[in-house]
Amino acid sequence: MDIVIKGPTVRVGLKAQDLEYEDNWEAEDRFGQHICEQLNLGRGRPIMCHCTDHAYLFEAGGKFYFWYCVGLDVFEITSPITLDEIIKTMKEKGDGGVKTKRLV
Repeated sequence: MDIVIKGPTVRVGLKAQDLEYEDNWEAEDRFGQHICEQLNLGRGRPIMCHCTDHAYLFEAGGKFYFWYCVGLDVFEITSPITLDEIIKTMKEKGDGGVKTKRLV
């Protein structure tokens, strides 16, 4: 699926194969779940990925996070806090439109 996030159209994945669900999220020993466990976030649930940047938007413990796979950076989204508002803000202002707190 392509959506416009602040400027050029980017490929955003919403399907299990785009999210690399089996590789990163399905089992407790997978990398996405391992990161969630290490940060005491609870079980992670991927929502979408920015395929070009290898970045995930995921939910864990009722909060939302960005995980940038290349640098292994994880950011908690602090504002807005609902998924609908996060997506709306990203469409209007890009990833930088949401406020985050770096965890790793």
